[in-house]
Amino acid sequence: MNLVAFLLLFVLMPLTARAELKPVDLRCEYMVNPIGLDSPNPRLSWRLESTERGQQQTAYRIVVTSDRQPVWDSGKIDSSESLHIPYGGPQLRSGQRCVWKVRVWDKDGRQSSFSGQAAWEMGLLAPEDWHGQWIGASKDKEYHPAPLLRKTFAVDRRGIKRARAYICGLGYYELYLNGRKVGDHVLDPGYTRYDRRALYAAYDVTANLKQGQNAVGVTLGAGWYNEHTRAVWYFDRAPWRAAPKLLFELRIEYDNGTSETVVSDDQWRVSDGPIRFDSIYGGETYDALYEKPDWDTADYHDGAWLHAMAVDPPGGRIVAQQMPPIRVDRIIKPAKLTEPKPGVFIFDMGQNFAGWAELAVSGPAGKQVNLRYGERLNNDGTLDTREIAMHQVKTDPPQPFQTDHYILKGKGLERWHARFCYHGYQYVEVTGFPGKPATDSLRGLFIHSDIAPIGEFACSNPLLNKIWEAGRWSYLSNLESIPTDCPHREKNGWTGDAHLACEQGLFNFAGAPVYTKWINDLGDEQRPAGELPGIVPTSGWGYEWGNGPAWDSAYLLIPWYVYVYCGDADILKSHYEGMKRYVDYLTSKSKDGINALGLNDWAPWKTETPADVTSTGYYYRDTQIVAKTAELLGKSEDAGKYNDQAKRIREAFNRQFYHADSGSYGSGSQT
Repeated sequence: MNLVAFLLLFVLMPLTARAELKPVDLRCEYMVNPIGLDSPNPRLSWRLESTERGQQQTAYRIVVTSDRQPVWDSGKIDSSESLHIPYGGPQLRSGQRCVWKVRVWDKDGRQSSFSGQAAWEMGLLAPEDWHGQWIGASKDKEYHPAPLLRKTFAVDRRGIKRARAYICGLGYYELYLNGRKVGDHVLDPGYTRYDRRALYAAYDVTANLKQGQNAVGVTLGAGWYNEHTRAVWYFDRAPWRAAPKLLFELRIEYDNGTSETVVSDDQWRVSDGPIRFDSIYGGETYDALYEKPDWDTADYHDGAWLHAMAVDPPGGRIVAQQMPPIRVDRIIKPAKLTEPKPGVFIFDMGQNFAGWAELAVSGPAGKQVNLRYGERLNNDGTLDTREIAMHQVKTDPPQPFQTDHYILKGKGLERWHARFCYHGYQYVEVTGFPGKPATDSLRGLFIHSDIAPIGEFACSNPLLNKIWEAGRWSYLSNLESIPTDCPHREKNGWTGDAHLACEQGLFNFAGAPVYTKWINDLGDEQRPAGELPGIVPTSGWGYEWGNGPAWDSAYLLIPWYVYVYCGDADILKSHYEGMKRYVDYLTSKSKDGINALGLNDWAPWKTETPADVTSTGYYYRDTQIVAKTAELLGKSEDAGKYNDQAKRIREAFNRQFYHADSGSYGSGSQT
């Protein structure tokens, strides 16, 4: 066939045979087929694919059904938008499952086929939708063994249509049904200001149930809810601090339209378990001699267990955890094993990261193996933890810090890792090991909020590639349901660190849901006058020192970055009043447009930039963002007010700091 004939054939080809613009990768609130949402109007998004160059969407139509019945049909909407389209149908109810699909029209007006189906499911939308009680094993926040809680119940497995478990276990929990862990979340739920907001997760447990008697079991860890290791940030004095507690609801729907629930109440049974101590800062002690085999199965006899006690709720709102949970990312094998002193073994993981070390050991019952974690070695090859332990309060006897203990049960090869804490490390010091370990006696588990990678970088320069890769490791190791400053010494949500890393994060990862959650945490910590602390969440520390515009601006910069990079204006809308209140607070603390609050240039190399330069610069940027957000939200009066104010701050900054003779500002320092 010659070229002319081929082109003629293409022109005459029926339109239906041409490549179609396709909607793919359907998502709801950033997630694939999520369950347990409490957004009243969940937002829907999709990507577009076509083999034709220059194609674009000109219209869309979304169709939503529930139980195979029509719920909402958007009709044809003329729009190029494919991100964050809010559901526009009737009010949704707790537990309602919705199935949706979308079709689009291309630039030539051609209609696509409908996409494949996707789904979302609502969570428990109101306090009265929870039918259980908050329960626990003890009200003593100084009692350290992690409690086990269990309950048996009967199920007619043959007629189950759907079963969902909703759980908030504070500080952390692991959920089991019939002897198996439910889901792959770790360090759940995400860290919050618990007396203002606590998160719950939802699980599809239809396949976990069986005909006849079933058992549900929950292990509770202290987490940030009951941090008892004393440090300079005073989390041992946190206003929310209390003993671990549980709120649980299992909803079972049957094919015949009936349903039943299993809820947390004082009929549950409780006992101590093998986790004898757990602390975010201190580490974990696990005594395998306290294990209770099959404790989470229906056949286990719990007659010696006590009844659970009803306890006070944490005090805050119970809301859905609408973000990816923390999960195990990968397994890391040691690069090197040394013995700098007799019986002291150092495992070099070859990489700095956050997570656990998993021990593989055989030995006599009662033998204790100790694991201590750090980033550096002394000159003699032993572990150096001086820098990362410096902010822990000195006590007698000394508090454990970044240290795990495992006590063997003496039955073959035993594998173990901590569950209710995590460590930042490259090196693990192992002592008390029976005999001499091999490199496969220990491996690392890298954990972080499970956000998907969306950006890559590579070039011909090995150093730049290494810097980029190191940045990714550091970013993920510091994303543990909040953005942190370091995964070892502090684990704090320093606001300055978070906003400086945000753009890097959004270029590389789909992290908007984690940022949305954490900005809610900032809103929970803002005082009525507008002040923000330097760390979020906080026990109350950080309002008097450690904050200021260069740090606090995370509350405005991160929502703006999420809007710019992800097209998501909801986070700006939700926090507009708080953002405005913060800028008004800065105005009240400024003189003639100059602000000198808080920390200045942090960790400078050679020069320090005064706080009035940095704080006024951020004050200006914050005011700009409020003005731009007001414009975006159609608040023209506010937009004019804050645009004028930003102009005055800019003029004051130039008047105060600019040196025309040198073309520099202030002292001319870099910052």
